[in-house]
Amino acid sequence: MNDSTLTRIVCSLLSDIPGWEWRPDGPSYQDTETAIFYGAIDATPDRAVGARVYSATDDPVRSLSSRRMQLRLRGRKDAIDDADNLAHLAFLRLQGLSRVEGISGIRRESMSPSTADDNGRQERSENYTIILDNQEASS
Repeated sequence: MNDSTLTRIVCSLLSDIPGWEWRPDGPSYQDTETAIFYGAIDATPDRAVGARVYSATDDPVRSLSSRRMQLRLRGRKDAIDDADNLAHLAFLRLQGLSRVEGISGIRRESMSPSTADDNGRQERSENYTIILDNQEASS
């Protein structure tokens, strides 16, 4: 699976969370939604998540591939805990997920709180390891 496909799958999985929307080619997001972006987060709406693959490990001997993915989360303006709340929802959706859409397993590796942006919206990053299904074993 290539990184673009994996990123889109994770964005789609996150869109299963009530109120979270993934519109890769659709209309802009409403202020009441949590927007899911491939990569960088747009300026609006306030609540947003950006997903991006940033590292890969491929073991040709064992035919095992993994990817590291970072989620950047941004909460509502002047809500100090909102990015943490978004991260918790993402964790509940992704942690331990297995045998879905070519993904063998997902686990959170680390997190890092950040400061507020210039608009008073707290940010946080989450780093996940995703083990991809062995395509040869499933053939």
